[in-house]
Amino acid sequence: MYVCPTCKGPLAEFRCAACGVAFAVVAGIPCFLGDAASGSGQRLRDIYDDIYRHHEDVWVDQGRSERFLGYFSALAQSSAGERVLEIGCGEGMLLAALRGAEKFGIDPSVHALLRAQRRSSAACAVARAEELPFASGTFDLVVAAGVMEHFENADAATAEIHRVLKPAGRYVALIQTDMTRFERLIVKVREYLFPRPRPLALLRWARKKLSHRIVQPLRKSYTVEMARQCLERNGLAVTRIVTRRTDPGAPLAGDHVVILLSHRPLAQESASASPARPQWSGQFSADAVQQPTKASGA
Repeated sequence: MYVCPTCKGPLAEFRCAACGVAFAVVAGIPCFLGDAASGSGQRLRDIYDDIYRHHEDVWVDQGRSERFLGYFSALAQSSAGERVLEIGCGEGMLLAALRGAEKFGIDPSVHALLRAQRRSSAACAVARAEELPFASGTFDLVVAAGVMEHFENADAATAEIHRVLKPAGRYVALIQTDMTRFERLIVKVREYLFPRPRPLALLRWARKKLSHRIVQPLRKSYTVEMARQCLERNGLAVTRIVTRRTDPGAPLAGDHVVILLSHRPLAQESASASPARPQWSGQFSADAVQQPTKASGA
């Protein structure tokens, strides 16, 4: 199933037949991320391995509730017969919720992927979005929740996502735009204090913040318009943009959370005029969204 992430050549026992590079397998998980990845691959692995070594259910306090997972899965419209990939799958909560005949997940952390494999039958690998270890036209659906902000090269990663999608295959990306300190406070009040007090969950969140605080490498800040343009200039057609303002019932952590639904156009679609822009709600526009500084919840 896997190919060389660099040259896309075939692998024989995780050695590339074309360029001769051999890839390690750790606890049954192939590792396609190393020092060769722009000199930063090992550092990225170390950062996320450290996070998952000290924490479990890492993103639960950032909006990854069961209700959100069900909503996102329904929005992605995965079916039982499809081949699905999650980029940055972490511990596999969303990956387990998605339907699919074959499911795959990639993440920088072996520790996270070991937990992901316990949650579902998905095949997992250590890899980066800029060099996906899959053949072209492999997937019906690719998803990434809160990951685009952390791509080292967003254009290279999006081009790779376009490459591994089948024609008409879908890409669903969740991004987080910036909030003021007051807006961050309001999100936490809504999550832990009002309208439903959750003192134990608040205590767990505070303990996580005080003991071995989670700090992710943030590569780039996005507005909605910037994210949409990145997808479209790399060949994807954006068909819908979801926020709590456009979809008031959406179980998102705040107005800063945005979901972009797109697909790889068919050949005849690509040859026609540029894809139509999504219709914006009267309450929401791309220009009204601030740039993000840090991932802060789904």
